[in-house]
Amino acid sequence: MSDDHVDDDDWEPAESPGFLLWNLENHWQREQRRVLAPFELTAVQFLLLSGLTDVGAEAGMSQIELARRCRTDPMMTSQVVRLLSKEGLIERIRQVRDKRAFNLRLSEDGRALQRRAASAVRAVETQFFAALGADLPAFSDALRFLAGERPRRRVQAVSRST
Repeated sequence: MSDDHVDDDDWEPAESPGFLLWNLENHWQREQRRVLAPFELTAVQFLLLSGLTDVGAEAGMSQIELARRCRTDPMMTSQVVRLLSKEGLIERIRQVRDKRAFNLRLSEDGRALQRRAASAVRAVETQFFAALGADLPAFSDALRFLAGERPRRRVQAVSRST
């Protein structure tokens, strides 16, 4: 039997990393809803507005590029962009090369709302993760690593006895 084998009798679902991550995500989503409610934004709406913050006003960004940048489902992105456009927070600019396609950019109202909401989101994020202290960069890198991304710092592999 290998050292990394888990005996089914010893497994506690409430102690599994998956459960703990799910529980943390639920708690984080509640905090996001709470902090974004005064701005009448959902977390996805805020994410997409934030994805457009540094996009040049002249060129804009395609909807597909925005979905990739924000790692959101393209269909859902389309629906949310339509709503944000209807609310005057995002402008759609017809592409020069393809008259059927549009690029997106923040409107002045969208930019102002994103800035105010970002300040509130940063404050709640700082408070939410404060307990990690100096371990916050390692935690962030572990999340990147588990998501299949390259950590910003070297993540130490857990050594296994053989």
